[in-house]
Amino acid sequence: MGKTRLLCALLALTILFCGCTSKRTVEDDIKNNKNPITKITVPSSGPAAETAEETEKEPDPFTFNPHLHCSLLSEIVTEDMWNSFYNLVDAVRSGEDTFKCTDENAYKWATNEVTIGTFLPAACTLVVGDGYENGVGKLKYKMDKDKFLEREKAFEEEIVRILNEAVSTELSDFEKLMGLYDYMCKNWVYDYNELDGQGIDDFSDYACLTKKNGICCEISGAFSYLLLQCGVEAMPFGTSCEHDWTYVVIAGKGYHVDATWGLHGERPEDPVTLTYFMMTLEERLTTLVNKDQLQATLIWPWKEKYDIERFSATDASFKVLHNGETYAGIDTVRNVLKYTDPNGNVKEFSYGNM
Repeated sequence: MGKTRLLCALLALTILFCGCTSKRTVEDDIKNNKNPITKITVPSSGPAAETAEETEKEPDPFTFNPHLHCSLLSEIVTEDMWNSFYNLVDAVRSGEDTFKCTDENAYKWATNEVTIGTFLPAACTLVVGDGYENGVGKLKYKMDKDKFLEREKAFEEEIVRILNEAVSTELSDFEKLMGLYDYMCKNWVYDYNELDGQGIDDFSDYACLTKKNGICCEISGAFSYLLLQCGVEAMPFGTSCEHDWTYVVIAGKGYHVDATWGLHGERPEDPVTLTYFMMTLEERLTTLVNKDQLQATLIWPWKEKYDIERFSATDASFKVLHNGETYAGIDTVRNVLKYTDPNGNVKEFSYGNM
């Protein structure tokens, strides 16, 4: 009898679910500004299984990840170097003056301004290396330590707020990418007065993440940082002093995503363009002078000659979205991205299991 009741309850839930979704149209979701995430949870055992009634558990919220890792840097950064940097991060977040380091090479990378600015933004230029000796790196704080720790804590809280507002931990990598792209485009603005200040609070990934504005190199770094916090492989990419964007890896494939050209924070009601979202290298090059300008932003300062071909982007699946289409929502149950074409027609794009 228990199994019979469970099967009947499941059938009733399925009919109810199908009936509800059949009445909701893509246009309704867009009109109501909803991105439907509909799931049914049925327990496998226990008293609740007898009635097939269980309230869906809310996904765990994002927490701050101090130990970001970018496999795209494997050409220059070893695991020992990453571990040394994580020791530095732990020391800085605790206000300590030293950290364990495998060797002097790891110390130099861990304390470099670019490394700290990218993976520990609040400490950029404010915490610097002060020497290496016998497996120990020394640190120097250029502002009152207590005030710095308050600054770091406030930054971490803001990052967690952004992540939990923009995306969910249960989403796939592609869905997190789409959510953060949509969020950044709607909430950030391009800083046309970038030359007004050159301090760390005026021009940096930290400034971009906290002030919600910046120019291309800041936006690409900030976007990459948020993606790495979500566990999505990403890094800033660009050209020689021309333009920067973000290179991402989704389901093992590389893509170019340019959030800068999608920003319209001063007009949040406007639709988000998909023209510069999930581009191939061929598409990316149509907006650049030539391929020789390409740079893996976090590699070239350390290694002048490296394999740029390793950062491939050949999957043209998303090309259908690059002719003036705008984002209209996402159905994470059916793995469907909804978009509006230039003629105002609402359409759907299946992104599969990305």
